[in-house]
Amino acid sequence: MSNTKKIELGKNNYCFVCGEKNPRGLQLRITRDGEKGAKAEFVADQYYGGWTNYLHGGIVSMIFDELLGWISIYVGKDAVTARLQVRYYKPVPLGSRLIFKGFLQREAKGLLEITTFAYLEDGQLAAKGQGRMMIVNRPG
Repeated sequence: MSNTKKIELGKNNYCFVCGEKNPRGLQLRITRDGEKGAKAEFVADQYYGGWTNYLHGGIVSMIFDELLGWISIYVGKDAVTARLQVRYYKPVPLGSRLIFKGFLQREAKGLLEITTFAYLEDGQLAAKGQGRMMIVNRPG
């Protein structure tokens, strides 16, 4: 018999990235993309700038992290972020529309391995992420 306490996970309307009731958040709408994926669109407006005229890279990684969580939900797993690595390919000019996508690659040893992508509107790859979600609340 396991002594592990159940970890309570759940989305709320005040999540900084996807919470529709958070006036200071991104209010990003995440949707399913196939059986094991998720997608979102984001406009890099001036409030999210880093270096002059470019999106702060932390915004991209934050949205990647959000995709990891939603993909976990979509595949029916309670999971939290264990690792996220981001490779940036192009700076994102402010005012650009980004298309984010992510897909479950595999499940192994209590981890979900997920790959994420951020594309500029013209299809160029701006960033790629490799994430691992740690499955919690496993039976036994």
